[in-house]
Amino acid sequence: MRYYVKDNTLVIEGDFEAVSTGLNGGRAQINYLFNKQVPRTFNPPDPQGFVKEEALKLGLDAAYFGLLTAVKMKYFQVIEDDYLTAFITAGVSNGSEFRAKIGTINIILISKARLSETALFGAIITATEAKGLVLLEKGYTFLGTNTDAVIVAYEKNSETDPENKEKQEIPYAGSSTEFGKKITKSVMKGVKAGLELRGE
Repeated sequence: MRYYVKDNTLVIEGDFEAVSTGLNGGRAQINYLFNKQVPRTFNPPDPQGFVKEEALKLGLDAAYFGLLTAVKMKYFQVIEDDYLTAFITAGVSNGSEFRAKIGTINIILISKARLSETALFGAIITATEAKGLVLLEKGYTFLGTNTDAVIVAYEKNSETDPENKEKQEIPYAGSSTEFGKKITKSVMKGVKAGLELRGE
């Protein structure tokens, strides 16, 4: 896996099995993940088409999952914990007719260890719980925003070995598991840091 920022977009390259709650999401084998910075007033008639256009502009020539954020890339957080890497952009300051404060918190989790299907989907729940906990601790009256998204992926070339505990497939991602604790710790650290950098 490698990552870089290009044209105000975080791009992550690798050979992944992934699930995404974002635009054009689902479950797929992909080679790229990206998080594109857009204007705060962003409101295109076809958001899914916009994501496809941006992938073309970035020269992504294989399967991908893309997310959108109004958070500047200089604020994005990378949290590493052993075999887990979390990429987070966090903002809650955009105005909304529905809530006093609104924005987008995007979370991308990448595991070097293989994840079962249960762990892939369970990690979304654990990451969302951790994000909500941060918002409550900071005094907000909501647990997320209406544009938040999560991607969970693992590197497909990860070796598994039933005899080696460190190389076994991770079966679950609940908050009480080792993997879940890593997710909670990383997401809380990244969301807190991202919001504080923006004065939120």
